[in-house]
Amino acid sequence: MSKFFKLMFYFFPALFCFCLPFGTLILSAIIVLWTVIALFNLDITNLKKGLSNKHFWWLLSFFILTVISALFSSNKTEAGFSIEIKMSFILLPFLFFCFNWPIQILKRCIVSFVSGCFFSCLALIARAFYFASTGHTEYFFYTQFSVFIHASYFAMYLILAIALVLILYPTWFKAQKNIIYASYFFVGVFIITIFLCSSKLGILSFFIAAPLILFYKFKRLLNFKKIGILVIGIILLGFLSYKLFPNSFNRLSSLTTISSSSIDKTSSESTAVRILIWEQAIIIIKENFWLGTGVGDANDALYNSYEKNGLTGAFSHKLNAHNQYFQTFIGLGLVGFLILVVITLGYLILGIVNGNFFLFLFSLLIVLNFFVESMLQTSAGILFFVFFFCLFNLVTEEELLNEK
Repeated sequence: MSKFFKLMFYFFPALFCFCLPFGTLILSAIIVLWTVIALFNLDITNLKKGLSNKHFWWLLSFFILTVISALFSSNKTEAGFSIEIKMSFILLPFLFFCFNWPIQILKRCIVSFVSGCFFSCLALIARAFYFASTGHTEYFFYTQFSVFIHASYFAMYLILAIALVLILYPTWFKAQKNIIYASYFFVGVFIITIFLCSSKLGILSFFIAAPLILFYKFKRLLNFKKIGILVIGIILLGFLSYKLFPNSFNRLSSLTTISSSSIDKTSSESTAVRILIWEQAIIIIKENFWLGTGVGDANDALYNSYEKNGLTGAFSHKLNAHNQYFQTFIGLGLVGFLILVVITLGYLILGIVNGNFFLFLFSLLIVLNFFVESMLQTSAGILFFVFFFCLFNLVTEEELLNEK
């Protein structure tokens, strides 16, 4: 490959990673340009190697099944959208597994992602302060704060960024103390932003992931006494967070509503309506167990069920299944559901078995979000999932932790 095309091929993923937390429309353009440049760098040996990669085929099989299902869907507009939005399931695996990737380029992508998260946090906080100066303090809270992407997704991005900073930066920048000190500031900003996002799932995910990250980072130093100190520290962090961000924790109170019999069907409150939606989703799944409704007709099936059963809140807001496993089962049937289970829960287990903490943590965050969000119905969810799925299956933990 020529020097110019080689440089451009490795430039676009770093740019993509930096822009990802901003949720900009430019991400699609970056992938298209990256793919075009890739064609000038194509090597037959690497292409054959990539096409035989099992990780490539798991993602490709999900895309192929989506295309086949879309062809038989009645709602062609929605079917076309499903194909378009899931193009990353074929393009990103091609770009990752069919080309040579020096470890330094992958590290550059991670640094770019962390930097993008940091600057997006600063932009959101500065925006909130601007509106607060005019008397609108609500811009420090939830969707009015997290305007780039969905608050739950953004919190997920930041949790992964925290793990990358705490585990990798001390090794990569051992001789550059100023970067190490700055990284601690990054982590502080990320934690504050997670609570300002006020996503119930984001807060719960943080308190699930934080002990795992700290345990992994300090596992060689831990003994019974230090584990006790770590537990107490996390409890104190939770208490301090509650005092500093009471509005964020107040949103968690709705999680106590677990009985559908006491839920108002006209409600659009996120936790309450999810329970009602999931009940309807299960009914639709049972009626279309083997082949599904077709990806183009999945949401229509849900809307019809909402209207038929008086879920006026869900119907008026045209809500999807708010659970990716249900959403996929409705649209693609059993086979699509099983593929999704493999590339999420299966890879979570694989991360444990292979001792790949980053693959494990990433898969855990994905599974948690898939349980309450239809992440693969949005660009922010798909791009994050497919990109880091490919990255963490392309490089080993040992290679990432290598100082060189």
